[in-house]
Amino acid sequence: MRTVLLAILIFGCAPASPNSDSVAAARSLSLVGTWRAADFVIPTAGDSAHQHPLGRPPRGYLVYDATGHVFFQMAKGLALLPELRGRWQQADSATLHGLMADAVAYFGEYRVDRTNGRVVHRIEGEIPPNLGTTEVATPFRLNGDTLQLGRDSSVHWLFLRVHGATPGPPER
Repeated sequence: MRTVLLAILIFGCAPASPNSDSVAAARSLSLVGTWRAADFVIPTAGDSAHQHPLGRPPRGYLVYDATGHVFFQMAKGLALLPELRGRWQQADSATLHGLMADAVAYFGEYRVDRTNGRVVHRIEGEIPPNLGTTEVATPFRLNGDTLQLGRDSSVHWLFLRVHGATPGPPER
């Protein structure tokens, strides 16, 4: 509720019966939605493999919901191999280490600081556990359906908004 009220205060009042143009305009100003990873860049790295260590494109999703929650998942390498699915319990320690190194997931709450151009993620849980960072303030730039987290000159992510059908009841 707090997020909805804040959005109304920041972006003005929406018309009583929104049309598709007003919904699209509101969406273009909001982080709310599902975002597919399009790139992860380390611009100072010496070669392409090190500039894009998660592959091109990386495999991951970032979700911001209207209740102020954020979810992120990313996988590469071993974590994507179908033959390892369901068999990690029998894996040796080197394979388990590789799986943990090739995936990351976290969840928590977020808030947008438009004045300073930052989105703040308050991490409640993550795999693998990091060094104790529980809040991360990241510069962001939103341009329509493209979201950049981080700055061009430093490590940054690019995400593309996922568009889909209107959600309905789950299929059985």
